[in-house]
Amino acid sequence: MRCVSVFRRSDAAFRARSAAVVAICLGLSACGTVDPNDPNRATANPGVGTKLLLGNANPGPLTPPVDNAIKNDCPPIEVLDGTASYRVYDGQENDPFSLRWQAAIAETARECSGLGVEAAIKVGVVGRVIIGPKGAPGTVRVPLRIAVVDDANKPLYSQVQQIDVPVPPGQSIANFTRVQEDIVVPIPANRFRGWRILVGYDPKGSPEPKTARHRG
Repeated sequence: MRCVSVFRRSDAAFRARSAAVVAICLGLSACGTVDPNDPNRATANPGVGTKLLLGNANPGPLTPPVDNAIKNDCPPIEVLDGTASYRVYDGQENDPFSLRWQAAIAETARECSGLGVEAAIKVGVVGRVIIGPKGAPGTVRVPLRIAVVDDANKPLYSQVQQIDVPVPPGQSIANFTRVQEDIVVPIPANRFRGWRILVGYDPKGSPEPKTARHRG
């Protein structure tokens, strides 16, 4: 299912595949990949990345049974087609020799905690930036959108975060981590059945008003 109201379809630059770009992208394999066919991966098989993203602390539960139930019902994370990578060119687009830098999503994680009639959702994303032939070390800015949609595909929360990623001198690769902790949504009667957490790069998207309530 596509969520066109939250993510715009990527242009040809995101779909282009050439041998040189593939060679540059091979560096991303060391950071792992996101499997959209296994949305519960982050909680079913928690690894080092998940622990680094979310840690062990949760918002205080109203009661342990309520908190545990919300954890189990936490919506899965999905990376939509065309939003897992983001490329910036200096010159002709789709030309691998004109690539300044590219970013990719390497790992995601999420965690839910009960707040009575509401739930707090924490979302973590690990990404990687790789400098291309026309690029140089420095600070690059990546537009990462995090959204929560219900079973009718209606956004309950949607926000683009402009993340500055420093690439040190003499380096061509830099990792970054984003943890979004201010997402609070009402707990629906269907216990989040059909809900999804969407993450991905959205270069054409402007920051949208957050529809979910902020935690105080």
